[in-house]
Amino acid sequence: MTAFDKDKNIYLKKIDKIGNYEVWLVDGSYVRKVINENFVEFDHHFNHSFVPKNEFWIDEQTNHNEWRFFIDRMFLEQGLVRVGESNKEASEAGAMLEKKERREDLKHNHSDILNNDRSELLKKIKKKMIKDYVGKVKIWLVDGKIVRDFFLVDYAAGGHDKVYAFIPKDEIWIDEVLNQDEIKFIILHELSERRLMSSGKKYSEAHKSATLTEDYYRDHISEIENRIKEEFDKQ
Repeated sequence: MTAFDKDKNIYLKKIDKIGNYEVWLVDGSYVRKVINENFVEFDHHFNHSFVPKNEFWIDEQTNHNEWRFFIDRMFLEQGLVRVGESNKEASEAGAMLEKKERREDLKHNHSDILNNDRSELLKKIKKKMIKDYVGKVKIWLVDGKIVRDFFLVDYAAGGHDKVYAFIPKDEIWIDEVLNQDEIKFIILHELSERRLMSSGKKYSEAHKSATLTEDYYRDHISEIENRIKEEFDKQ
């Protein structure tokens, strides 16, 4: 099976056309399960070769108010790579553009939040604590858009205090736009990665291991609850 066949399990809706590029909403959960678990939020061919060259993919489990930021960023990155820039250089330029557009949007449409201090921002970011798992580490559903607007445009799906300085100690953040199954996969990933980093592993090594764990449980979802609890107890 290839994505190029417009597989109905992947392609949900064409939402735009920018120049020669078609912009598609895709089933990100399916992509992560069947093709590559590192597809998160949005991407294009030069980051993930399984995305056709003339397409931009956006996960349906994203905030529609951010789609234009994603599209503009992908369009810039694609263009820069095509004229010889490296993927790293293109990604850095894309992140700068996205950050600039987010700040302009805040100034025009959400100026009231710009002057909030960090404690006020945290109150707006944290939406609901997940109380299924009780212990040292607190897991929060958060407003991912505000996180990307103010802290890091590349924050995606989840994160924890061992990676991101803006996340308070002993906390894991999960973007509230994700569905219930996806939330469990990301919780498991973050718990596994955090445990490994706490034991001295570098982020790259911990992330790779956590990704492999996540990949396994996407195919064994009936076992995931027990594994989450085991990881939680080891924090």
